[in-house]
Amino acid sequence: MTSAIPPSWPSRRGMPDLATLDEPTRRTIAAAVELLRARQDAFGHRFLKLARAHLPGYDVLTDEEIRATAQQFMDTLVSELSFLRVPDGALRELLNKFAVERGARGIPPEVLAAGYQMGSREMLTLLDEVGLEVGLPMDLLLAVHDSTWEFSNEASSVFARVQHDLALERAHFDAERRSTFAAGVLSGTFPAEQINRDAHLFTLDPRARYVPLAARAPDPAAIRRAVASALRTPADRLLFAEIGTCLGFIAPGPPEHLTGHLVAAGPSATLDQLHDGFQEAILALTTAEQFHLSGLVRLTDLGPRPLVLSDTRIAAGLSARHMRALDTPARATTDIEDTTRVYLECDQQVREVARRLAVHQNTVRYRVHRFQELTGLDLHRTEDLVTAWWLLNRRRPRPSS
Repeated sequence: MTSAIPPSWPSRRGMPDLATLDEPTRRTIAAAVELLRARQDAFGHRFLKLARAHLPGYDVLTDEEIRATAQQFMDTLVSELSFLRVPDGALRELLNKFAVERGARGIPPEVLAAGYQMGSREMLTLLDEVGLEVGLPMDLLLAVHDSTWEFSNEASSVFARVQHDLALERAHFDAERRSTFAAGVLSGTFPAEQINRDAHLFTLDPRARYVPLAARAPDPAAIRRAVASALRTPADRLLFAEIGTCLGFIAPGPPEHLTGHLVAAGPSATLDQLHDGFQEAILALTTAEQFHLSGLVRLTDLGPRPLVLSDTRIAAGLSARHMRALDTPARATTDIEDTTRVYLECDQQVREVARRLAVHQNTVRYRVHRFQELTGLDLHRTEDLVTAWWLLNRRRPRPSS
């Protein structure tokens, strides 16, 4: 038993060539065009009535805007019909402009598509009425119907694409605006008057206190996601900016449970005073990087460590006096230097140093003794111990950012 083959969908009808038509047919087309032009105002009123009844998304538009747009679409159709052209290209250009204007007014693409289909239906109804009056050829009417409804599907895609592009453009503009504000606040380049005036644009209270954060990472997006997660804030709502080599954040409070990343927090302050706290956060960040720390750090938690970064000229002189013997590229001198630094980090607890470095305790004692011999620094003397700690931590390799 053979199954019946379903009939194929009829192919789209093409417009005839105007030059091939006889003179009576050309006069009929010209008469239809004149009647359609004469009824553009009536079409605008008809569409306005339908839009007000069935398109609540058009509430942001005035009556005149709705009528004018409907008449513009009608004019495009009539102009193309006068030359027997399918109005695809002309409508595509008009649709893009229409979608950008209406999308910027906040009208959703599905409302635009519904409006376009409603207007197409009314235009075709009017064309059928005029065609009946003047006796337009049926093939011509059907060709216009085919092209109009086929293009309505493309119109929906145009509206959706333009709406998507507008959303991306708005998001990019918003991100740039938020970044500019954050940079101005944290760097101290915005005056207090501007900060207090613009704070509400970013749902900030100029009288409230906020926490400045500083971070550095090879992958800025990863650190932003980590900070957003720790602050329980959507990543696209973070107020952050690239300031020099740092990422700066304006946070409602210190982030919680921040792991796997190094972030420094400055003291809380009002927005117009936040740049001072951000400078403190940068100092804490740079110090923590020198000591290979991670997590959330504050300057007040780092003790004397920030002193390691200061007085470059003095450090150079002391290093030349005491550390010259350790500057040889031999493995032994590197082990001596590293072991002594860990020895001081572990409060001179030999057993803990041996455990951390996986060496024998006697090895630790030998290396520390050799350090004292090579540098002339006696770790039993307070001044020498402090000097050794300071120089060793200045010499330790900085992590790559």
